[in-house]
Amino acid sequence: MPRKPRQLTEAGIYHIISRGNNKQLLFFETLDFEYYLSLLLRLRCAHRYDLYHYCLMTNHVHLLIRFYDAEGLQKVMQRINLNYAKYYKRKYVYHAHVFQDRFKSLAIDEDAYLLDCGRYIERNPLKAKLVKDPKEYAWSSYNFYAQGHQNSLINVNPLYEDLGERPEDRQNAYRAYVLTERPYEQLVEEGLAGL
Repeated sequence: MPRKPRQLTEAGIYHIISRGNNKQLLFFETLDFEYYLSLLLRLRCAHRYDLYHYCLMTNHVHLLIRFYDAEGLQKVMQRINLNYAKYYKRKYVYHAHVFQDRFKSLAIDEDAYLLDCGRYIERNPLKAKLVKDPKEYAWSSYNFYAQGHQNSLINVNPLYEDLGERPEDRQNAYRAYVLTERPYEQLVEEGLAGL
């Protein structure tokens, strides 16, 4: 049965999910997480895109990215997954598929979901009970928005500026926003049930 074509959006914004094959671990140690993030940074030099939010879990990855051309989504994600798979296979002497199927891409067409999707992504460590506060999880964009930490990977989510006039106001509002469950999480859960 042929694959369904990807749903492309005029806005070019996608919630991307890549999972380890059979839900196996993708990241075992700090260097693995750092290597994946370095791929995101390197590929941004070759392909124009904005990374609004991310969370690298041990066995899957969530990215909220805006691409400026139709080819960007496919090219960037293929290169990231291919390069990370080569790194993983070499490092862990692994001979099977690293990623499960192809990456998933959920089109984000409405601005209303842009910040909600970011919150869903950054709540993953809470949902998995890895931390009690998302600020404790090092491999997400949460601390950029909620704590004001510098992060050269992130382009500010356009809706973030609406949370307050001063950086402190935005950070406080964002922390409260992330710690409150929202309806988008239910929608995403339903949409991702088979992933």
